[in-house]
Amino acid sequence: MTWKSISYIYSSMERDRLVPDVHTYGVFIHGLCMISNMKEASKLFRSMRERHLEPNDVIYNTIFLAYCKEGSSYWALRLLEEMVRSGLVPGYLQMDHLSSLQGWQADEAEALLKAMIGSGLNHQFQSTM
Repeated sequence: MTWKSISYIYSSMERDRLVPDVHTYGVFIHGLCMISNMKEASKLFRSMRERHLEPNDVIYNTIFLAYCKEGSSYWALRLLEEMVRSGLVPGYLQMDHLSSLQGWQADEAEALLKAMIGSGLNHQFQSTM
């Protein structure tokens, strides 16, 4: 899948007044993350939110892992915070990837983890801090 094909399908849907659902956005976002086009994946994510469609855990995980893959610890952490605020529960995979990033903000990640635990989220994270 290329950005050109995703853009064409998305534009065609808008032209025909077809509104993508959460699953369709997820497919588009996944395709963009697979080709490391985080700028466009982020735009679609924002567009989805603007249309009052709530991303599911699969969409959050897809974007989160893509940010981790490109070494964008700042954006990975912001997304994880948003995920928690929306009521979704990050799992071991997210914390493991976050802790393995170079240059990640350890203090912020630790504060996020404490906030998650303080809000009643009980997970068995492997301590890497």
